[in-house]
Amino acid sequence: MNTLTISQIFSNFSFYQENYLLILADQTQYQIPVEDAYVNVWPLGHRQLCLGDLLQLWLSQKWRIDAPCHLRYEHKDDGRKTPLQREQDLYLYQLAGSALSGSNRAKVWSVSEQKVLTVELDSALKYYCFQKASNRIQLTDSQLIRALHAAI
Repeated sequence: MNTLTISQIFSNFSFYQENYLLILADQTQYQIPVEDAYVNVWPLGHRQLCLGDLLQLWLSQKWRIDAPCHLRYEHKDDGRKTPLQREQDLYLYQLAGSALSGSNRAKVWSVSEQKVLTVELDSALKYYCFQKASNRIQLTDSQLIRALHAAI
């Protein structure tokens, strides 16, 4: 299975939007790995994200950053942060931080600039909860059939 990059996804984003439901329905397409896409929130743990996870979060607007955030500079010794607010432009794909302190570092794709930006969000826990709530339930075919029979 090929690994996608964020730039590859956004170079064909209209395709992914149009085929969103087909991708969610197909386990093979859903599970396509995406390079550097993960959530790592202390003490809650680390989880790699795949194409289906990201599409769910982005298209439900849970991981689109429209609220004010701070642009962080890439150099590790540079502590400067610049306020940043854009609408319909920033798509979160990597989140690392602490649920307790609220400090975090996130990577987003900027549609207007067509590049990755590093930002600090208002709360790592908020975005972690959005991601946990959108987890795909993994059921075998027999489990699904039993659940459907029980519902009837």
